[in-house]
Amino acid sequence: MHDEEIRDTLVVVLCRVEGAMNVGAACRAIKTMGFSRLVLADCPQHDETEVRTHALHAFDVYEAAARYGTLSAALEPHALVAGFTRRTGQRRKDNVSVDAFARSIATRAGGSVALVFGNERDGLSDPELALCDVAVSIPTSPLFPSLNLSHAVQIACWEARKVLASADGYAEARLPVSRARIDSVSRDIVAALQSAGMFKMAGRPEAESFVRSVVARAGLSQAELERFAELFYTVSGIAAAHLDRTDP
Repeated sequence: MHDEEIRDTLVVVLCRVEGAMNVGAACRAIKTMGFSRLVLADCPQHDETEVRTHALHAFDVYEAAARYGTLSAALEPHALVAGFTRRTGQRRKDNVSVDAFARSIATRAGGSVALVFGNERDGLSDPELALCDVAVSIPTSPLFPSLNLSHAVQIACWEARKVLASADGYAEARLPVSRARIDSVSRDIVAALQSAGMFKMAGRPEAESFVRSVVARAGLSQAELERFAELFYTVSGIAAAHLDRTDP
């Protein structure tokens, strides 16, 4: 892919990032790797003079940035969302390495990919990471595992650029569906399974998150998503009919 093709293939989302210096340095990282899109989610107002000082010739990335009050709203336009985090835990998503995630981008036929980075001090919270389809980690030394925000953005964009620059364009047109459609169908699938008695209400949010993440990472087309959903509707109907026959 050429630079003009690479430019709009992904967007960097900064969530609750406070430091103007960090934002400016992130703009430089984005532009030096050939990308151009920045989103600021739930961020405070930044000192534009300080942003410009650290962004230098990449200040146009900041000027063109989209701003959203919440991370949830910021992610709605994007087909695949990757949350960058080094932390793991029982209730956090399984991590994939940044190079493995970058390779997966080249197999997608289109649709915007969002790379999400959290606050400088505490990174992405569990609820914020739950909004992402995949958790991505950058391998670092256990002696000092924490990366500066802009350095993490630089590495992520570099890995993506390596893959995209060597790709011969996108795979033949098979545009993934929008995030809004993925969310809608995921809710319908889980509602159908719940109505058939396959799990209790308490498990619904986790089930919706799981289905949404699987569909987003698969990069399904509209037709594929409809066929995928139909399988669950059919299974839930069979299960419900079976329960009706076995009820005393």
